[in-house]
Amino acid sequence: MIWVSWRQHRGQAVGCLALLAALAVYAVIESTSMRTAFSSDGLAGPCLARSQGTACEGGISAFMNEFGSAVNIAFWSVCLIVPGLIGVLVGGPLIARELEYGTWRLAWSQTVPRARWLAVKLALVTGGLIVLGAAITAVITWYRAPMDRLTGHLQHNIFDYEGLVPTAYILCAFGFAVLAGLLVRRSIPAMIAAFIPWLAIRLVVEFVFRPHFMTPLTARVNCPPSAPCSTGISSVPQATGHIGDWVLGMNRSGWVYQPAGRFWPFQFIEAGIFVALTAAALGSAIWLLRRRPAWTA
Repeated sequence: MIWVSWRQHRGQAVGCLALLAALAVYAVIESTSMRTAFSSDGLAGPCLARSQGTACEGGISAFMNEFGSAVNIAFWSVCLIVPGLIGVLVGGPLIARELEYGTWRLAWSQTVPRARWLAVKLALVTGGLIVLGAAITAVITWYRAPMDRLTGHLQHNIFDYEGLVPTAYILCAFGFAVLAGLLVRRSIPAMIAAFIPWLAIRLVVEFVFRPHFMTPLTARVNCPPSAPCSTGISSVPQATGHIGDWVLGMNRSGWVYQPAGRFWPFQFIEAGIFVALTAAALGSAIWLLRRRPAWTA
């Protein structure tokens, strides 16, 4: 079973390794200039350590203008869909290919029961996706390190590819694609059928539920005359007086925000949501495969 699973998925494994290698090369090239500018502008010293950015607003603004669009906007736009694409490309053909080409007659007529056949394949492929997700996250976190010191980790375009959630996104798309492949029996339609709900759920969680994973705090307006308050990563210094806080808006009492220290609790909450969806999808696929007595070509 292990050898057969490797033979069936080695092309996808090579593709994932190529993607990881390309990302690593890009990260090394881009991060070199960003780290050089971060050090030469003196941002790593007293500017951030002592003043939370209030003593070097010009340097921070120049750094953000030079690297902010590529690191925080363009990169996030690509990474918004990449985890889903990885998941559906790997998961879509896992069962659908057997049904589409009729090889299920051989695969499921051996001594290995269908449920065990699927469980072994899922264990191997899921393990590989976890390793891939962790490696991608490590590369991106290293690449973003200078920018993270100015913005923190809670913003939408930062939170989504650091910590635990990138791997959880990949696994969720993979689980949806496996289940869709069993139901649709065609690889490409299964990928589409899995990707659309995955993207919809991700956007709803990100923009509707994430700001309220924990009760926001409120801070009185604390903006010097030379630096008007604003929300998000563009504020220098942050309206709350602490870099990394996620400012959600303003009410009569002051700024409503999520403190930077909630990054890991938010990561565990959101990753837990997508892992639970993954478990539900894969569990449903195993149950359906066991319950269905026969298949037709």
